[in-house]
Amino acid sequence: MQKIILKFNFIVVTVLALTSCGSKITIEDRALRDSWMIASSKEVAGDAKALSEKINASDKWYKATLPTTVLGALVDAGEYKDVFVGKNLEKVPRARFENNWWFRNTFTVDDFDAQKEQLRLLVEGINYRANFWVNGKQIATQDTLFGAFRQFDLDITQAAQKGENTLLVEIFPPKVRDFYMGYVDWAPTPPDHFMGIYRDIRLKRSGKVSLNAPFVAPDVDTKDLSKASLTVSTEVVNHGSEAKTVEVSGKIEDIAFKKTVKLAPNERQEVKFTPQEFAQLNLKNPRLWWPNGLGEPALYTLELEVNDQGTVQDNQTTKFGVRKIETALNDKGVRGYKVNGRDVLIKSAGWVDDLFLRYMPEKDAAQLRYVKEMNLNSLRFEGIWGNNHHLYDLCDENGILLMVGWSCQWEWPDYLGMELKMKPGDENLPINEGVDLYAVKLTPQEEILLSNYFRDQVKWLRNHPSIFTWAGGSDAMPKPSLEKMYQETLKKYDPTREFLVSSGAFVSTISGSSGMKMNGPYEYVPPVYWYEDKKLGGAYGFNSEVGPGPQIPPVESIKKMIPEADLWPADNPMWNYHSGRKDFNTMGVYLKALNNKYGTPANLDDLAMKAQLMNYEAIRPMFEAHVINRPTSTGVVQWMLNSPWPEFYWQLYDYYLMPTGAYYGTKKAGQPLNVVYDYFNRTLHVSNDTRTAIKDYQAEVKLLDQNSKVVFEQKQTFDVVENTVQKWLQLPALQGKNQVYFLSLKLKNAAGEVVADNFYWLPTKTDELDWKQYFWFYTPQKQYADFTALNTLPKVKLQTEKTVKEQGDEYEVAVKLTNPSDKVAFFIELELAKDAKGAAILPVFWTDNYVSLLPGETKTVSVKCYKKDADNKAPAVRVKGYNLEGSLAL
Repeated sequence: MQKIILKFNFIVVTVLALTSCGSKITIEDRALRDSWMIASSKEVAGDAKALSEKINASDKWYKATLPTTVLGALVDAGEYKDVFVGKNLEKVPRARFENNWWFRNTFTVDDFDAQKEQLRLLVEGINYRANFWVNGKQIATQDTLFGAFRQFDLDITQAAQKGENTLLVEIFPPKVRDFYMGYVDWAPTPPDHFMGIYRDIRLKRSGKVSLNAPFVAPDVDTKDLSKASLTVSTEVVNHGSEAKTVEVSGKIEDIAFKKTVKLAPNERQEVKFTPQEFAQLNLKNPRLWWPNGLGEPALYTLELEVNDQGTVQDNQTTKFGVRKIETALNDKGVRGYKVNGRDVLIKSAGWVDDLFLRYMPEKDAAQLRYVKEMNLNSLRFEGIWGNNHHLYDLCDENGILLMVGWSCQWEWPDYLGMELKMKPGDENLPINEGVDLYAVKLTPQEEILLSNYFRDQVKWLRNHPSIFTWAGGSDAMPKPSLEKMYQETLKKYDPTREFLVSSGAFVSTISGSSGMKMNGPYEYVPPVYWYEDKKLGGAYGFNSEVGPGPQIPPVESIKKMIPEADLWPADNPMWNYHSGRKDFNTMGVYLKALNNKYGTPANLDDLAMKAQLMNYEAIRPMFEAHVINRPTSTGVVQWMLNSPWPEFYWQLYDYYLMPTGAYYGTKKAGQPLNVVYDYFNRTLHVSNDTRTAIKDYQAEVKLLDQNSKVVFEQKQTFDVVENTVQKWLQLPALQGKNQVYFLSLKLKNAAGEVVADNFYWLPTKTDELDWKQYFWFYTPQKQYADFTALNTLPKVKLQTEKTVKEQGDEYEVAVKLTNPSDKVAFFIELELAKDAKGAAILPVFWTDNYVSLLPGETKTVSVKCYKKDADNKAPAVRVKGYNLEGSLAL
């Protein structure tokens, strides 16, 4: 199993007290997360001065932990119960969030000396406007402190005092045409419209000279990876009224450098250390940062310090990676990316935060472990997600590339609270054509606001090596005047990455073509689509958001979100409520396909099992088609990775962290070495997506009919250079009416060890798309594959064996499965649970799942979980399958 790095930053506090020449300066950077109280301005009495002095215990105040929205805090406080069950979210009164809310906190500053020290509040994200008071003194007003993606540096030196201090924040909700976060048609908009403090407020203490926004800009010689260089910069600020001469010094492991800097009173100056001036910043044999699957994501640490006459005034520490990102358009106008000179197929998915923007570090860590174990190498953040640096740190440490940029939330008027008036028939326009007609037209003041948003986010996040591009638009592109501002920001603050004008297919008069495409589908399409289509969302070019629609999770998750009375039949308003929005508010297309392909389910359990089968079958070829079509295909972003609340749409695992069949289909498709079946051409391909060649590897194919008789088999030895695909052979035509065949593929190394396997079920009656019909979000079918013969497969009894061992804070369970029969054991589901009939253990990390075994075949699958999630008892494994003789527990 791959090494997974997890990081938990529950509280960020760094304190350094230094004494020199009789002076004492305390350097501190503290996130104010705990012990907050919140209240509605309509539910408590008193003005800011009174509330700063004290609050009445009898008033309606609620405990809160930041970051959070107002509704998120109320849910955590128990004010609203089970809001994700059924339609309970609709019962939360919207009127309660139309007024301002108070956020109150106290913090202690020991031995504070305002003559020698500086105290600031670093506000990293509020929605949408705010007034700030410290000890009853107003330090910021909503007239200037507004904008969901602005960041603010508030001087509280004169307002603060030794000992306990009171911080009072008055948060105002967003209004129509305010620019803030949203979930578009992915999920419901919560009643508070995300009002709150959704990112950290940090207390920064230093001397009268401080360091801000340190940045390391790496450069790698892609022709000789043993050479790299670093340019280090930082802002040095003199907060005092006297001129200063200070020393700024830095250290990166055994590399040291320093510079003397003169500062005028209240001056802010950028100090830069270049490899031309400081030869030690030219690195030999650097540890490079590589994306997942291509090498280790090595990180370095920069330590900076500013010293005034022997007294350290401030210090900063930041991690960074040494890597080079390059991008270009190929001869077909398609954008591709390189990391350290190596072409990288972007295998990605769309990330979203929790619906209430709550900070959940353990859940984030589990999700990034999922991403890595699925063999993905990227995520797309449509909307700049994350409560703080934690999520980005996880991506850095696990080699997950990030496409970061703005959401289409601001590009369509209805998402900004305005009316969207479309001419009849225009509802079915392609996205880029529709947005040209109906997108929001920004005012000059709004352009300045968005430009400031962009500047603040770039400066905040630019040290993260995982970020490979900044996207200026999603469904639209910024007009030239705004793009110029964005480009100037990157020129000044981040020259290491190129600007992407849009994730959609657009041509800028400034930067040229985006080289991307966004043609869907977003709804269910069959496996052959990805290979057959050459005009829409097929596996060519860079598909910036695409996917086969809904992914219904296993039964246990369904029962958590759907009330018992609405569980069955599935096609009902309650299930639709937990689907997407707008065109995606029903699973009708998906369920019609499932019923036709696999047979109408008899009950909920039957539906859940067939859904995992179809989820797996639908998602795997999407990724595999892009893998074997490279370099014609350069990237694919599955829409989406996860869900902000419990639902049925667009998720490789669900809100509760239950993996779906799509999770394991993605994991299988992303194997660095793989043997892949092309559904349209009926061909087999051997893929090597590693950085080393393979030699004397043997590919094996077996084709069995539905009676488990081998009708075709072959072996061949391959040498495959790195980052290439070799076509192997074409399968013989499948014979019979309404028959199902099984295709087993294996790749073995020179020692005979299986390094990759793949298993397909193929029908003689195949899926056919109706290309004469067009919908902007999918292509309908005129014929469905017939897999109903799977429902009458002969029953098989497995032999099973389980071993459990402890590894630190985890259990590792190995499950040995043997099929002693002469029939295929098809689509075996393994579930880790607290006991034979207990709840499933989540998160859960299987090496493989939904496996099938040929006659006489044995396979061992392993799984890891955290001991605490298993109640510190050895877990059980539940086993069931499509044609097993009942289920069993180990």
